Amino acid sequence: MRASRSFARRLLGAAVFAAVVAGARAPGAEPTADDVEPAQYLEESLTHQDPEQEALIRDLVDQAVEARLAGIPRPRYIPATDIAPPKGLLFLKTNPRQGEFPFGMALGGYMQLRWFEFARDATSWTDNASITRPINNINTFNINRFLLSFHGHVVDERLVYNFALFGTTNVGLRSGVVPIGLAGWKFSDAATVGVGVTQVPGTREWIESTQWTVGVDRSMANTFFRPGFSPGAAAIGSLGDGTLHYQAGVWNAIDGGTAGVLRRGTSMAWAGNTWWEPFGPFGLGVSDMEHHDSPVVRLGTSGVYALTAALPIAGANPEDTIVRLSDGTPIAEPNALGPNSLLERYVYRLASVDAAWKYRGVGLAVEYYFRMLDNFAGQGTFERSSIFDHGGMAYVSWCFVPRTYEVYARSSAVTGPYGTGQEYGGGLNWYLKESRQARLTLEALTMHRNPAQNFLYPYRAGYTGTAIQTQLVVAF
Repeated sequence: MRASRSFARRLLGAAVFAAVVAGARAPGAEPTADDVEPAQYLEESLTHQDPEQEALIRDLVDQAVEARLAGIPRPRYIPATDIAPPKGLLFLKTNPRQGEFPFGMALGGYMQLRWFEFARDATSWTDNASITRPINNINTFNINRFLLSFHGHVVDERLVYNFALFGTTNVGLRSGVVPIGLAGWKFSDAATVGVGVTQVPGTREWIESTQWTVGVDRSMANTFFRPGFSPGAAAIGSLGDGTLHYQAGVWNAIDGGTAGVLRRGTSMAWAGNTWWEPFGPFGLGVSDMEHHDSPVVRLGTSGVYALTAALPIAGANPEDTIVRLSDGTPIAEPNALGPNSLLERYVYRLASVDAAWKYRGVGLAVEYYFRMLDNFAGQGTFERSSIFDHGGMAYVSWCFVPRTYEVYARSSAVTGPYGTGQEYGGGLNWYLKESRQARLTLEALTMHRNPAQNFLYPYRAGYTGTAIQTQLVVAF
């Protein structure tokens, strides 16, 4: 940008200088060869040796250039605040009141760079279908997540859009980039209604961006219970005095990557998430790196209902997960629910409650999950007519140097008729330049019979051992 403006200044300067010289020529004087000699830049045009006149002309050029450039829209960056994420690099926002076409666009996103090492405490595990699987040590570097987002409005300031490209190197350098986003009509702060590919808002921790997590990533329990991304229609807004917030809608399935396409029938996934912030805006994440002078509280609940296709593998979106038993067995695996059984579809119900609190650098957060799976249909005889699993997660953090250094502890657990898995650990956050937009995290986690799996997270189904992780997050 600086180089292009310098180039423009030089071109404009040459033009302005020519105008200044032409204006200084005596009336009626014939142009000489020197008057019409072409000059590309101002420096080539200044052939006289009078320093005072030279300085005067340069001042006139600078003033003329600034006047002309002032009329050209300039991109500007809008960073994060204590209560709102960054709006990004605002390329353009027209003024319809001056007859301009309504349009706005900003660029934002984030990147996670992670080193992940897992040291196993066992060499194998056996799932409920009697399949024995190895437990491997892991040592990898990856761009764990990257997201590039374009957002703004078009045609009308109320017709808003947010389109993003999301990907990872965790599943290979040649893995696809996933498109996600929403376009809709903003009636007011109380309601924006739109369609697109978004998260199915089944839990609190799930709908919070991984840019603002306390630790390296979301919890094991949340990874086990939550739904995924799917095409759908949603309403988002804040009610009353802006303290009550909600997300709700209908989606193709709890995992639209594959289940939303291969589901049988026309049944969809219905989901809603609401939270209350009675003492003012809660801010980003559950960390209190900002050191609130007075306590802030967030209370919430969520729920999902869906007739779901049973799939043995996740879809193409790296955030997709599949439904598993509490020992980590994929529910659609042959013999998972009994000898010679094969589940084809079932009803998925999920509910969660959550609470969080921040004050003077201390942050606390808990969420508890309840999941019921029933109405099984498929082949063979199922050993159960329904499965009820539950579990929870908890975080406690202390930013002992305001906006800079923070320690935290975390734990989560899942329990059900097929076993119990748990994790516990903690780490250190360093907020570079006292900003949430650049954070270095060091973390250690011990897990026992982990039932969750997702390659973006440190979780592999059935694993027991210790995970050491270092991550740099840059948000823009």
